[in-house]
Amino acid sequence: MNKDIVEEFYYLALLDIRSGVSLQELEDVIQLYEDVEDYEACAGILKAVNEARYDTINNIIEKTNDK
Repeated sequence: MNKDIVEEFYYLALLDIRSGVSLQELEDVIQLYEDVEDYEACAGILKAVNEARYDTINNIIEKTNDK
């Protein structure tokens, strides 16, 4: 598994969350990537979704400002 791709999708998913995309929408996207067997994308998005369940929006904003 290519960790760079996982991290890219993780960061992009955090940006989506920051922009107001719901966790349910991202979970739907994970299903689409599973259907085409893009597991790196799934892993990155899932990591962001799991973090967002327990993190504040301010912490997510800080994480996306760091890059």
